Amino acid sequence: MKVMIIGGNPSSPVGPRRSAGERVRAVLTRSIARLLVVVGVLLGTLAAPSGAQARPAVADDVVTVVNSDSTGQVSRYDVAGNALDAHDGSMIQVGSTFYLYGTSYACGYKYQQNSSFCGFKVYSSPDLVHWTDRGYVVAPGACGYCFRPHVVYNASTGMYVLWSDAGGRYLVATSPSPTGLFTEKPTPQLAVGGAVDMALFVDTDGTGYVVHNTTLVEPGLTADMVVEKLTADYLSTTGEFVRLGLGDVEAFAVFKRNGVYHALMSDPSCAYCAGATGEMTAPSMLGPWSGAWYDPNGVHQSGRAEPRWRARLVNPNNCGGQPLKVLPLQGPDGQTTFYFVSDRWNNRAPNESLANLFIGPLSFDASGKLQDIECTNSFPLTPPGPRGGYDISPDQDQSSGFDGFHHYCDVAGQIQRQQTFVPSRNGQLTVASVTTFQNGNPNAALTFEVVDAGSNEVLSRTDFPVGSVPWAPTALKAYPGIAVTAGKTYALRLSSATTSGCYGWEYSNNNPYAAGQEAYSTTGGTTFVVEAGRDLKFTTDVGTSPTYREPAVPAGFTRCAGEGERCSFTGTRKVLYGAGTASASYRAKVAAGGVDCKIVAFGADPALNVLKSCYVSPPGGPSGSTRCVTEGQTCAVGGPAIVTFGAAGNYADKLVGAGSITCTNASFGRDPLPGVEKACYVASAGSPPGLASCAAENQTCTVAGPRTAVFGARGAFYSRLVNGPFTCNAATFGADPIYGVLKTCALV
Repeated sequence: MKVMIIGGNPSSPVGPRRSAGERVRAVLTRSIARLLVVVGVLLGTLAAPSGAQARPAVADDVVTVVNSDSTGQVSRYDVAGNALDAHDGSMIQVGSTFYLYGTSYACGYKYQQNSSFCGFKVYSSPDLVHWTDRGYVVAPGACGYCFRPHVVYNASTGMYVLWSDAGGRYLVATSPSPTGLFTEKPTPQLAVGGAVDMALFVDTDGTGYVVHNTTLVEPGLTADMVVEKLTADYLSTTGEFVRLGLGDVEAFAVFKRNGVYHALMSDPSCAYCAGATGEMTAPSMLGPWSGAWYDPNGVHQSGRAEPRWRARLVNPNNCGGQPLKVLPLQGPDGQTTFYFVSDRWNNRAPNESLANLFIGPLSFDASGKLQDIECTNSFPLTPPGPRGGYDISPDQDQSSGFDGFHHYCDVAGQIQRQQTFVPSRNGQLTVASVTTFQNGNPNAALTFEVVDAGSNEVLSRTDFPVGSVPWAPTALKAYPGIAVTAGKTYALRLSSATTSGCYGWEYSNNNPYAAGQEAYSTTGGTTFVVEAGRDLKFTTDVGTSPTYREPAVPAGFTRCAGEGERCSFTGTRKVLYGAGTASASYRAKVAAGGVDCKIVAFGADPALNVLKSCYVSPPGGPSGSTRCVTEGQTCAVGGPAIVTFGAAGNYADKLVGAGSITCTNASFGRDPLPGVEKACYVASAGSPPGLASCAAENQTCTVAGPRTAVFGARGAFYSRLVNGPFTCNAATFGADPIYGVLKTCALV
């Protein structure tokens, strides 16, 4: 492999050329980072919605909400590192927690096309930065053509009420929890038909309103705005309404400030595009509403459109999209700031998985007039409670972080991408993750390889089948199981033979991982060009207890249900949902007594357009291990072996030498299954369950073509990709997984 270093080659699909000074700084930064790595190696219950109360500012709790940087819009991720997949929705505050609702597009849902509905999702956050995926509020497939879910809380009924556009009608559903699932109610009756876009608003006295547009307008116009009063349960309308006489509006967001009602809207209307932000104001929700007097002709002329009201424009493009919400938030000084939230659409793409959000403060003059909305790149925010954080694996070793990333799609055919990294410790590369997505319906798998950067030797290969990579950027995980050496450089490489569409990647030009670098190839991997200062979004985990991870359904799991059926069992078990032989084609869930074998129960579709099944773990320990003791007791180990702690498919592993280990959470560093009594199990001799030995230690294993091989004994194994006959020893696999034990090799 030939590598050239450049600073944003103009032939690169993305990225401006960097100055000589920037290139020098990038090289120096990386050199220092590598030196530090080497030095390190040598040294060894839900409440009803309410406004947030003022509280003292704590420096550690202040967050920075970032919308854009010098490259453009930045991606927003949940705490697991996956892009937010909730679009054209709404946001509410419940106590000190924010909830974001929206349409999921990750399964390939497309506007104005006959595609499968991906469901409505919800995320929660304590600070508008750190978001947790809470799953579906309306299940995939439950609606044929649904968009724009808006949720409010009804204090009199204690229910959360959802309205959404359902293609010719409104879907209404309720739930006692903001995270659902929501149960559908009868279709509401409207005083004014022709409704499409809508928003909900609850006044300070508890009265609810639906603000919607209507396409029942005069020739030459598109859509007017209507405000209708809701019934006490918010499930329908009372018949009281007002029409504003506007001509081309949609995407409403309503708020109240100092007794004045403000309605923001997209003016003109435009699906999935950035219309201007219009504002109408009123002393009450039923009017009279005022905006800007507008004459489409300039002069009166018989037979032509007469002057009419139009929304007063306060931003030329809604900061890249359309209004979603105006969120009032009280700061530590007791003052309330109103934050404008808008959908930032993805260039009117039929699938909007890559769409984003804008969040920014509004400003008002002394008279209370809304000033032009500033599309700020970032701003500080003191949240109503403690700030959140990201989920970091206890074994995480290297990472490029979460901040300042953008997306691009070009991995296909001869174009490949890779990211180098340098482990800080010796051990097993248990997990490698690159945030990626699909676009344009690829017709071949995505290949994820771990490569020795010095020799260009492929050490591990994982193929993610067609349909297993979501449309929304996702931290796609591979489980290489290879031995890695501290201070040595490796590469994570993405490629695909697809002849349609592409696989995308998230990148930052801010040099977030100084010890490594991104590079691309347009020659099918023959040569790579390094782009100085650019990194892909990635993580790597390095464990000290090497184990073999089965590629899909582990030995001992049994099929318990087909798609749409109920998987029933006793006790608490781990259940897998999916199809095929790849780990990426399955999702896991811990459940008690049973679980529905459906997408909604597992949080996502692991294999698009494929009939799936569910598989349940055995009640005891892992296949190939012998029970040692019950939780809290001491497990005596005769010679080195992997000891597994847990129950029902949820385990923590530790390599134990001759001696013993206490069967507790503390000994294993975590609780693999909270609330359930666990036990310890000792791995048996021989190859992993389901694999046949091909050679004893120091003997030759004969194999044709690329295969994954494992080397070890008593539960401790290293893996690697082999392309022909190999010697079964530590030199071939890079390290000895378990000293003092006769080992064996097997083929996966």
